[in-house]
Amino acid sequence: MAAVSASTVRGSSSQVRSIAIAGLVIGIVGGLDQTTFFVLTQHFTPVSIFQYIASGLLGPAAFAGGYTTALLGLLIHFVISFVVAAVFILAASNIAFLRRTVFLSAMVYGAAVNMFMSAVILPFSAAPKMPVTTLLVVHGLIADALFVGLPLAVTVWQGARTKNKVRVAA
Repeated sequence: MAAVSASTVRGSSSQVRSIAIAGLVIGIVGGLDQTTFFVLTQHFTPVSIFQYIASGLLGPAAFAGGYTTALLGLLIHFVISFVVAAVFILAASNIAFLRRTVFLSAMVYGAAVNMFMSAVILPFSAAPKMPVTTLLVVHGLIADALFVGLPLAVTVWQGARTKNKVRVAA
């Protein structure tokens, strides 16, 4: 059996904490942004927004599920937020370029997540197709750059600062 050093354990628990915090922040801030945007521009209700997310798995039947499918949509939203956070944080821990350019890299990553979700995930999901408008595309790119990218950048940056302080103290 391979030995695991104390610094590896400390590093992995720190990464798990960073992923949890970033995923939670992305989920909350992104959810508030999406809810506000769709309520104001598309006249959706908060419940129907999260039912739409659930419809990616359940199809149009999600809209008849009331609060139950809205809660499923909220759960899916947060699962995606944690996965998005994990991918960037784990990549940044192994790729020095991402750490050196963390704010720019994370904002580009946020916009790329939006493009991936729009071009790959949504078309293959069971969700009803929504009309694509310029406002929807521009808002999605900017919002995900800011509300996905910035929390990730701050998390990685703060983690690097904390790690450097521990090295100096050791």
